Amino acid sequence: MPTVRMPAALLRWESPVNVEILDSAGAVRAALEELGAPFERKKSTRLYSKFSIAMMVPRGAYVFQFTLKGETKVVIETWQTQQSSSTEITWLRVEDFRADEEDFVRRFLHLYRSAVGKDPWFFSFRERSRAGAILPEFRRARKAWESFGFETGGAFGRRPKER
Repeated sequence: MPTVRMPAALLRWESPVNVEILDSAGAVRAALEELGAPFERKKSTRLYSKFSIAMMVPRGAYVFQFTLKGETKVVIETWQTQQSSSTEITWLRVEDFRADEEDFVRRFLHLYRSAVGKDPWFFSFRERSRAGAILPEFRRARKAWESFGFETGGAFGRRPKER
């Protein structure tokens, strides 16, 4: 009886980041260049919903998309959503990577963090208050970065103590 090979499952990682959109796109480019990964830049848009008064309003976001060429076919995207009139949240997504490429993604995230010069999962009290302190995005950011081995500082995303 012939054996059937199942294709490797493609994984996806996504997190809100505390970085302006242009800085995020620049950090993605810098991290990919430091990794020596060949990539091409594409333009895209993403639809999302914004809650306004009593109903959801559809919105569109410009997406900076980086598609890796070569044996690694990972797609990295960053975009910004407007949560309220005074709050915008930037997102970072890495998708279409296999389980054996997790080390590459981890190295990319370390270089991204270095390129932005701060902890992308940490949102200050002021930023959280302006957006809505209990939005799930803040916890989602911390959990996403923890899933790749980053020390995020505990339940409220406190900065880790310097040693």
